[in-house]
Amino acid sequence: MLRPLRSLADPAELGSAVSAAYGLEVTGCVLLRTLVNDVYRIDTPAGAYALKLYGPAHAGDVAWEVRLAGHVAAGGVDIARGVPLADGRPAGELAMPEGPRPYSLWEWAPGGHAPRPYDDDLYHRFGMAIARFHATADGMAAAPRAADPSAQLAEVLAQLDEPDRSLLASLMAAASRHLASVGPRLDRGICHGDVTLDNAHLDGARFVLYDLDRAGENWRAWDLLGVAATPHWPAFLAGYRTVRPMADLDVAAMPWLDVLLRVEYLHFHLVRKPAYRGTDSLREGWVEQNLKALRAAAPTLLSH
Repeated sequence: MLRPLRSLADPAELGSAVSAAYGLEVTGCVLLRTLVNDVYRIDTPAGAYALKLYGPAHAGDVAWEVRLAGHVAAGGVDIARGVPLADGRPAGELAMPEGPRPYSLWEWAPGGHAPRPYDDDLYHRFGMAIARFHATADGMAAAPRAADPSAQLAEVLAQLDEPDRSLLASLMAAASRHLASVGPRLDRGICHGDVTLDNAHLDGARFVLYDLDRAGENWRAWDLLGVAATPHWPAFLAGYRTVRPMADLDVAAMPWLDVLLRVEYLHFHLVRKPAYRGTDSLREGWVEQNLKALRAAAPTLLSH
């Protein structure tokens, strides 16, 4: 029998496993989404939880993620916390056909996604929430995970045609030179890893953060690249700076950091995702969107 690259758990059996592992009365288990991880809603008489069944991840990484949420929550950050197993461990592992897969159970974040249309006031408050996360995460022990786009570059370049292949190679070389110069002076620490309004619920006037599976140590400006691409970036930055400083040098480095982030995105959409979602996923347009952004940035960045 061939070992699968990725399998999908039966919700009923998964619900039973969660009940046994956490000592909960599980009344329902439904798959919410499957991509990098499989996320399920777990219903109990006391309320709902979110179960994350991770893909290729180490159990230690997941345990650190749970500890990070607990650390920043203890510091006053509004965030969904991990729920310990009945034996006190922060995370567990399930035997699956493809091998062991870590899992963790999380509080269900109250509230819901912010309604559209978004405005500057919303992003100003969101900037304050992310700054509080960064400030509180400063006391957290180093992450066991760290992104390294330079290690992914060769696989990305192998998937590209000219002239995009040469353009990306030149941009990465230029970004590496620039960050070697300014990098030691940039603010660095524990990052959320995926700062967007998709990963926060609005509960009244407060933001409740969640989804830390991309959290780790990086430049703090890198963590804000997603919101920097929105028209509400000035309002977000102003809100952020009411809580903690962000130097102009960090802001100026963002176009260079964006090159690194887009290499990560391209690696995911060109290499990782097609392995379990098929090459048909390439037609979703994410590859072209990232290449378009890199082409637009090239004249300015390569002129330095």
